[in-house]
Amino acid sequence: MNHRVYRVSKVLLRAVLRSLFRMQVIGQEHEPQSGPLLVVSNHWSALDPPVVGCALRRTVHFMAKEELFRIPLLRTWMRAVGTFPVRRGEPDRASIRTALELIRQGEAVVIFPEGTRNPLGYLRPAEPGAAFLALRARVPILPVGILGTLEAMPKGAWIPRPRRIEVRIGPPFRLDDFPNTREGLEAASDRIMEAIAELLGVDPPLRSQKTSTPRKP
Repeated sequence: MNHRVYRVSKVLLRAVLRSLFRMQVIGQEHEPQSGPLLVVSNHWSALDPPVVGCALRRTVHFMAKEELFRIPLLRTWMRAVGTFPVRRGEPDRASIRTALELIRQGEAVVIFPEGTRNPLGYLRPAEPGAAFLALRARVPILPVGILGTLEAMPKGAWIPRPRRIEVRIGPPFRLDDFPNTREGLEAASDRIMEAIAELLGVDPPLRSQKTSTPRKP
């Protein structure tokens, strides 16, 4: 990571988010200012990663789909701000090792548990990645709920719309009581989505239903 590039990028992006989208952050007092941390959030828009990065006060690292690293200039910038690639749709041991190493170094890593952006605006059951990291590292988890990014920049849009964005940060929790088994992984994944759903004001997704229905915030 190039910390200077990260700081400059954050200042510029935060200014845009506050002026164009009137971004409001609720619950900043819940964010631990130091120590290893896994940040989990819903993912409905391409705006979500910069929104989470600017809403949090500390430096964070992101996983991003490998396809984005095929764009030369974007790849250079993402690596400079501490983003690392992940292959979607299959276990990516390299990305998991990178995330675990960062966490063990006391860093904060952001992951979107659903695995990919959902442009329909509801929660889906989590993929196992976030819970796997939490159970392996036994690290605090910071839940984040994002509202407004779907309306501001839906899938397929190239120009964002001036809509209000609200970021809700919940108290951190741990999964230390969950065993590192298949059943424990599923239960831990559900616990993660329950925390995000509570912040969004929606019912958590059920594995049998595969979705949750949004409510008005």
